[in-house]
Amino acid sequence: MALERDLHELLHVHDLVIVPRFGGFLTHYRPARLDEQRRLIHPPAKDISYNRHLVRTDGLLTDHVAKRSSVGHAQANAVIEGEVDAWLSKLNRTNRLELSRIGTFYRDAEGNLQFDPDRKVNYLKDAFGLRAVAAVPVARTRVKPSVAAAANEGIPVVQKEPKVITLLPHTEEGSRRSALLWAAASVAVVSTLATWWLLNSDPSKGVQIAGFDLFRKKPVASYVHRATPAEPFTPEEDTAELRLPEGLHGVQTVPLPGDEDRTVTVDLGEASAAEPTATVKESVDPTVHVAKPDSTFVKTKAAGPRYHIIGGCFLLKDNAEGYVADLRARGFASSIIDQKGGLYRVAIGSYPDRELAEDALHAVREEEAPEAWMLKR
Repeated sequence: MALERDLHELLHVHDLVIVPRFGGFLTHYRPARLDEQRRLIHPPAKDISYNRHLVRTDGLLTDHVAKRSSVGHAQANAVIEGEVDAWLSKLNRTNRLELSRIGTFYRDAEGNLQFDPDRKVNYLKDAFGLRAVAAVPVARTRVKPSVAAAANEGIPVVQKEPKVITLLPHTEEGSRRSALLWAAASVAVVSTLATWWLLNSDPSKGVQIAGFDLFRKKPVASYVHRATPAEPFTPEEDTAELRLPEGLHGVQTVPLPGDEDRTVTVDLGEASAAEPTATVKESVDPTVHVAKPDSTFVKTKAAGPRYHIIGGCFLLKDNAEGYVADLRARGFASSIIDQKGGLYRVAIGSYPDRELAEDALHAVREEEAPEAWMLKR
């Protein structure tokens, strides 16, 4: 019972407490959540989990027992070993072990050790004393306050003044303005009618502006087939025939016939396959030579996994390897990534793409390790 109390006190302060030869207890932060079925709002808390592979002690529990009992570390280790022997003996006899305010251990049908934590205990010190509260939906309705109620509560109300239309008396100036408007409207109507008449009248009357017949109908252009087809254009080739002396092979530079100042370079091949004569056609621009491209092969390095979902960091390598073995037994591709700051970082999974890593991190946080995080290397 004393060892259970020590575990309960240490889990409020530390995220990992290891019991030698029994296993490790870990705490994970869980934010506040809403239970829609029960209509309850649960406060934030720290959930507890158990890992049977973490058996190598880091001295935290021994030091706490030694200080509480005012004994040395050797005697404290003896007390812890006695408690652990009692736990294992009871578990082997009854297949069930209950630890007060910690949880219950039992063996399933296949003989595997299972752990059911005590849900009533909250190891988060910031949420001490908080309980689940009822979630009552609130129906909100917006009521427009009346002018009198707003005036009583001191709320300023802006009222729009009604528009007033004033009828002006019939005066001489108003009559003149009306006459001008009627005249402008009449001019617009007359101009429209005149334009319509010009567009639909006979163009033979010759309505012209500055010698240009605006309304003259132009003949529609039509395609006329050519009687005799044109002769195709045949470009002339600028060629020169070159004869090389016998016995030459390899790359040779020889002058062109008829012009000793101009030369051409010819590859005649190996000595056994050399031809006694070769005919070369001179291009229009002899200075342009076609270069053979080099190899376009580019050696690339296959992209490896750069994003790692870190599930925990351990001071001792044995604990890290035990955590990796536990994850692999549950189907995860776990591995030890590196050692940073004296801690071995264990990855639950590694991915080459950031989007895949973010999806895996979201799933791991909900089902496996709420405090998991992503490392990019």
